[in-house]
Amino acid sequence: MGEPGRISKAIVGSPVVLDGVTRWASENSAGRLPLLLSVNQEGGRLNALDWPSVAQMPGNLALGAAGNEDLAEMAGAAIGGQLRAVGMAWNLAPVCDTTAWPAPAAVGTRSFGSDPERVALLAAAFVRGLQAAGVAATAKHFPGLGGIRVDPHHAAPVLDRLGPGALLPFQAAIDAQVACVMVGSQIVLALDDRPALASPRVLDLLRDELGFGGVVVSENLSIPAVHEPLGGVARAAIAAVAAGVDVVMLDSEVSRGRSPAARRATAWQRRAEVVRALTAAVERGVIGRQRIGEAVARVRALHQWYGLTPGAHRPQWPRANASALQVANRIADRSVAVVRGGHLLPLNMPPGTVLTLVRVPDVGQRRADSARHTPDYLPIQLAAHHRVLQVPAGAPVPTAGPVIVYGYDTRTTADSSRAAEEATRLAVNGRTVVQVAFGDVDDLAGSSATVLIAAFSPHRASVAAVDRILLGDGRAHGAVPVGGASW
Repeated sequence: MGEPGRISKAIVGSPVVLDGVTRWASENSAGRLPLLLSVNQEGGRLNALDWPSVAQMPGNLALGAAGNEDLAEMAGAAIGGQLRAVGMAWNLAPVCDTTAWPAPAAVGTRSFGSDPERVALLAAAFVRGLQAAGVAATAKHFPGLGGIRVDPHHAAPVLDRLGPGALLPFQAAIDAQVACVMVGSQIVLALDDRPALASPRVLDLLRDELGFGGVVVSENLSIPAVHEPLGGVARAAIAAVAAGVDVVMLDSEVSRGRSPAARRATAWQRRAEVVRALTAAVERGVIGRQRIGEAVARVRALHQWYGLTPGAHRPQWPRANASALQVANRIADRSVAVVRGGHLLPLNMPPGTVLTLVRVPDVGQRRADSARHTPDYLPIQLAAHHRVLQVPAGAPVPTAGPVIVYGYDTRTTADSSRAAEEATRLAVNGRTVVQVAFGDVDDLAGSSATVLIAAFSPHRASVAAVDRILLGDGRAHGAVPVGGASW
């Protein structure tokens, strides 16, 4: 690991390897700025550290369902401890966008909820916790994705105007001294006809009206839907920096080994292309040297404040991860919500009763989603207490006991999902059917299931909480934090 020239070939496949890579990089950065590496570790749906051994937070909508600022601050601190332990000191979180019913594909459980005031309180608490742990936070996606109807990872969203209160969560994060703000690719026609990340008007709104003085980072320019409206990656980078963005973001999956070698090589080439284009733009006067000087000063300050110097203290990974698991369990216990049929819980399971499980496969193609690769923990969790029979979706159920229909991302339209269709098919002749949504709560829409449960996350802590509600004490403490929901 310490041999010069070989570290660049390391494939990062575990927290231990990541810790070794970042320690090597920090120790070999003598005379340079302290090491500062960014990562997406939001909790819930999007986590770069998504290896099976990593304790995952239930995510923002779960925090909204719990409705507790202390838990949000604990979540930020726990994630911060995990990241700092492996040498990551800049987190591209929290999401400050509001969600709606039905949920925008790019937001959903990544949001704290639909009430801007509640989102503001929880976002600020998360920022405080994360930065207290020594990790820079990033409020995103300014000026807000609330109200969009297309996924900006697949198409460029256009809004007539910002929704009521859209800026409140960003103002709250700024008041909490958030280190960074990410500007999105959405067009808000009331502000400008250009994507936000390339709009001087949007950047002026952030700087002058909201009073943000930290680092502004762009949405991922590698995404075609982000760069194509601006003429390609290089031109998008130039437009963003000229408008007031300090750091442009590009794909960073080059060291994880999940992409083909040719794709990783293309990513490196794209970075070099952007550097050349920005350099040429400064030399031609397209981007003023003062603009570059401002960006450099802010980025240097971020490195000095949060970066890792050689020998800097880091939490021990096992302790940080164990602490995160405890926090995840507390959040899950307070967040899982029963939205129908709570009087039927816990389930009546006389000795010998067989519990049938029907897992409905995912149908979505969301780019910003690592949780879809999470193992299916529910059968193992429930089988620890009762006899369990797993039946494929669409197949007959040969037993008379309760049926659990569940899925993660099965919505096909705004008011229907395959999981809801499956639950409705089985909810006949007085059978007890429970539908559990482990992703967006929209999966419950239109269901005829006797009991509806919103878990907000497929990770182990939330699954354990569902198990307790179904077969333990039957008590759920969460409330769906999305207005306009219909079941």
